[in-house]
Amino acid sequence: MGKKQTTNAIFNSNDYYDIFEQDLVEAEHEIVISSPDISHNKVERFINIMKARQEKGVKVTIITENPDNKLTGNPVYLLELIQQLRGVGMNVGFMDNVNEHYAVIDKSLVWHGGMNLLGKADVWDNLIRVKDAGAAAELLEISFSSVKMDEVEFCEDMGVAQE
Repeated sequence: MGKKQTTNAIFNSNDYYDIFEQDLVEAEHEIVISSPDISHNKVERFINIMKARQEKGVKVTIITENPDNKLTGNPVYLLELIQQLRGVGMNVGFMDNVNEHYAVIDKSLVWHGGMNLLGKADVWDNLIRVKDAGAAAELLEISFSSVKMDEVEFCEDMGVAQE
């Protein structure tokens, strides 16, 4: 594997994806993504990108808005996307009011901001990319204190308390 990228940068919807994708490809243990909204194109691309990493043992967990509570979009369609993610071995959990948009890679690299990483990006969305294990732990703690992970098994070393 080549040299890893440097961190600490701010990105917008036009310039984040190549670097974000490279971070996904470089993951060694686990990826947690909180994306309130998901879309077919991004889910399909994510599944294709993650296949080789999952074969190497990387665990993937997605947190998204409960499709039954969505005011827009087709809940059946969203459930089909979730089933696609689960069908390739990814953990998917629901929250009733997902407010966080982030990715945590290997408990240390954080992408955080206003962008749905697995959904439609808006031109005014920004993300910050930092390597900070403390920020990663805090984001995971906030999310997993209220997420509903029905029929989902976690990687044992996820590092957050499970109820």
